Amino acid sequence: MLYTLTMDQAKKQKTFRQNNFYTMQDTGIGFLVALLAPYAISLLVILVCQTIIAGGVDGTALSESIGYKIVTALISPVAFCIAFFAFNKVKKISIKAAKVDFKIGTKNMIMCFVISVVCFFGCMYFIGGIDHLLQLGGYKLSGISMPVDNAGWLVLSLIIFAVLPAIFEELIFRGMLLNGLREGMGDVSALFMSAFLFAIMHGSLQQLIYPFILGVVLGWIAMRTGSTFCSMLVHFLNNATAVIINYFTVRNELNMSIEYNAWQWVLAVGLVLVAAAIIYVIERFYFKHKNQEKPLTQPAQEGETDKPNQTNIGSASTKKSLSSVPLLLWIGIGIAIILFIVNTAVAFMPSASA
Repeated sequence: MLYTLTMDQAKKQKTFRQNNFYTMQDTGIGFLVALLAPYAISLLVILVCQTIIAGGVDGTALSESIGYKIVTALISPVAFCIAFFAFNKVKKISIKAAKVDFKIGTKNMIMCFVISVVCFFGCMYFIGGIDHLLQLGGYKLSGISMPVDNAGWLVLSLIIFAVLPAIFEELIFRGMLLNGLREGMGDVSALFMSAFLFAIMHGSLQQLIYPFILGVVLGWIAMRTGSTFCSMLVHFLNNATAVIINYFTVRNELNMSIEYNAWQWVLAVGLVLVAAAIIYVIERFYFKHKNQEKPLTQPAQEGETDKPNQTNIGSASTKKSLSSVPLLLWIGIGIAIILFIVNTAVAFMPSASA
């Protein structure tokens, strides 16, 4: 009888973990699905556009239309949304596994605002300088241009470029991938691996350095607060700041561009160092000894379920090497690198009109 009870309890604990926590194996499948989903939807959009053009609509006019730009801007967040919820549905994993705890406290909310401001303005001129160097090297900067010359377009841009990416990119990269990687790699390795996946997913040289830096910061804040909602908040504030600055720039009410010379590079690097110092101070004096994550609580008896505010920080002692990374994740990384190289090569190619 005792053996039977022990076996039943072990099965319940295994089922509990499978339904409430991501694993290393989940990261491989999850990243591969999230990587390919935007391309699948892009292909569908292309097929629809080809059908429309075949019906007599001018292709150039279609590609320059506002509707087309909105659709293309929505491809990634919609793809990540579908990938996340479809993955959880198929794997029968609870949404709680993403650790989206809205009860973060006032202090953490204020700290999220501070971190987002420090990260954005600390890196702004440095990343702008990198873009400047890329352009000098013949790289064509990419981006989706939308009219933001009135309040209505501003709100729409905030939804498309700030709200949706903050929610669905965080669910994928911090909610699923970071938490899954922590189960097998340890916190530090998982933090940098998830940031690398976040950066390489963007698929371009232009969007490599800052997404990696931001990915580290977002992963750090998610781990330190125990809630993916905090990383969502920082992500939203970061993107929203960029949208708002662009809004006032388009209206000729703000000009934050600079001419890059030696002194401007000193300023850019100096701001990065100041931002890093502030982040260190926050880590050292605010988050140290203040890790708010709670230990895993398994259901002790039949019928008991996990409480919403209980999270799993992973096994700090189980720090495995890169050999613990599942094959599917390596395959996903390989595909992402190939796409990155192709996109970068295309961006350096001279335009047809040149």
